[in-house]
Amino acid sequence: MKLFHKDIDDVELVFFDVETTGLYPSSGDAVCELGAVKIQGGTETAVFNELINPKRSIPPEASAVHHIYDSDVDGKPYFEEVVDRFLYFIGSSVLCGYNIGFDLGFLNAELTRIKYPPIDIPSIDVLVMARRTIQSAHYNLKAVTEHLNISAKNFHRALDDAIATKDIFLIIKDIAAQKGIRRTGDFISLYGFDNNFFKKHQEPKIAFLKESIRAQLKIQIRYVSYANTANTFIIIPKKVEEKEGRKYLIADPEFL
Repeated sequence: MKLFHKDIDDVELVFFDVETTGLYPSSGDAVCELGAVKIQGGTETAVFNELINPKRSIPPEASAVHHIYDSDVDGKPYFEEVVDRFLYFIGSSVLCGYNIGFDLGFLNAELTRIKYPPIDIPSIDVLVMARRTIQSAHYNLKAVTEHLNISAKNFHRALDDAIATKDIFLIIKDIAAQKGIRRTGDFISLYGFDNNFFKKHQEPKIAFLKESIRAQLKIQIRYVSYANTANTFIIIPKKVEEKEGRKYLIADPEFL
C-alpha cells in the first residue's frame, strides 16, 4: 500500500477526541461532544467541533469532568445528524487519538446503533507514542503536555484535547525522525491501534517470519528499544511464543 511508504509529513492526519456521558457505551453512555483537527506536514488545515445531544441526561459526575451540561446540548444535533460530516472530514486521513481505543470504541458504538459500519482505518495511538518515547511520571494528557512544555487550554473538551494530542504527536514525531522513523508504515507498526486494519497490515510480516523460521533464513530486524534507541541486527528466527496475550520472537542468540 502506497500510504505506508509515504513520509508521515506527506499524509493527512486527523486528531480527534470525544466527550461522553460516561465510560461505558455498552451501558447506554453516549457521545456529547466531538472535536478534531486535521494537519498535513505539521500545518493545520481544518477543524471539526460539535456539541451533540446524547438523547439522555448527562450525569453530574460526567459534567464535573468536561463541564458540559444538559443545557449545553439541548437543541444540539443528534449523532446521526453529525456523523456524515465527520466521516467526510476524516476522508482518507490517518486517524490519531490519545488512548484512541476509548474514543473509537464510543464512535463505533454510536455507528453500530445507527446501522453504520464501524471505522476501521489506519489509526495511531499517541498515548502509546508517549509511553514508548519519553520518560514521564504520568502519561495522562495533562501530565504529558506539561512534561513537554506544551501550552494547552481546557482539558476534557473535545477540540482542545484533540489539539493537545496533535501538539504531543508533532514533538514525538521529531524525536522519531532523529532515529530514522519517518515512514507512515513505521508509525502504524510501532504505534498503531490494534484494529482489523492493523491486523491486516501485520499479516504479511507474520507470514514472512513464519517462512523465515521454516527455512532458517537470516533476517535483518530494526526496532526501537526500551532505552529509546534505534537498533538494527541480524538474526535467525527460531519460533514465536505467546505469553500473556503478546507474541515474542525467539531467535538464535549467536546472531544477536
